[in-house]
Amino acid sequence: MTTAQLVREARRGGGLTQRALAAKAGITQPSLADIERSAHDTRVASLNHLIGAAGYRLFLLPTTSSSAASWADVIYEELRSARHSEKVAFRALIGLSDELAAAPGPLRVALCVAAPALTGDVRYDAAIAGIVDYHLTKDRLPRPAWVREPSRVLVEVWEVSPYTDISEVPTALRRHGVLLARSELASV
Repeated sequence: MTTAQLVREARRGGGLTQRALAAKAGITQPSLADIERSAHDTRVASLNHLIGAAGYRLFLLPTTSSSAASWADVIYEELRSARHSEKVAFRALIGLSDELAAAPGPLRVALCVAAPALTGDVRYDAAIAGIVDYHLTKDRLPRPAWVREPSRVLVEVWEVSPYTDISEVPTALRRHGVLLARSELASV
């Protein structure tokens, strides 16, 4: 993960605009934009200051896996890009599922603690929460409160594939209004 990604995730997770975070951190908005675009290197002290201004603390986990918040950021960036690809955004959902499936229980919980910023597409927000819910509840691991937020549950069901057998959809995903079969939750 890059400094740009960490700062962007913390800013968006804290519900802040670039201007608001820049004001809290005592820097200019253009300077923050440069940091989020990786236009220059940022010292650890500066990074820690920016993350703190967004309401977070910087921690290091001994893993190569990405957090649910990181995957949400990938989806957000893909959905707003000029090359916008539903396939790439969906692949990121499966990437999240793959990494959670492979992680041991305590690490799986740690990867899901920080609430992902909303992606701008309610379907993906619900799917992220549903996938996290599924991978934590199947092993009776604690679920973070953000998983149960109303903004992460669809009012209108998202039938991801018209060929999905409803009996194959895990309860956790159904709770979020996402019809995605267990067999579709892993890379092939």
